[in-house]
Amino acid sequence: MSDLMCPARVACLVAGDAAALLPYRPVRVFVAPGDGGAYGVTVEEHAGLACPGGVPRGSWLRDGDLDAPSGDGVSGRQLLDRFADALTDIAERNRGYTVAVVSGAVELPLAALCTGLTPARVYAAPLRPGDVALVEYDADGWRYVSGWPA
Repeated sequence: MSDLMCPARVACLVAGDAAALLPYRPVRVFVAPGDGGAYGVTVEEHAGLACPGGVPRGSWLRDGDLDAPSGDGVSGRQLLDRFADALTDIAERNRGYTVAVVSGAVELPLAALCTGLTPARVYAAPLRPGDVALVEYDADGWRYVSGWPA
């Protein structure tokens, strides 16, 4: 099977000790610039993963108002577009492997991109520090695999 047909597995950590990623054995770790939520890891920064300040979770996830601005003026739509591009680029370059993404802003993109997740579920049960959500990307798109709190 060629790498183009293999899914990329992405372990997503919002905050907490990077040791939570060890069971997934990622070959690379991408950390949002300025995101100090994980420590003790070798970092490959990816500009598209930067988290805006003052994220309005309720407006974006509960109300579906993707035009609402964050404290930094970034709209949910802008964040979603930027993260979708960055996550897809990371996954495309790492097909057949598991990588990790650490950012405080993965909830909205994962809720919008992954089959198996909804904004309502993500809003009701946010990722806590140390939680790792595992998702996969292949030719059919993004799919949630495991790890989201019940």
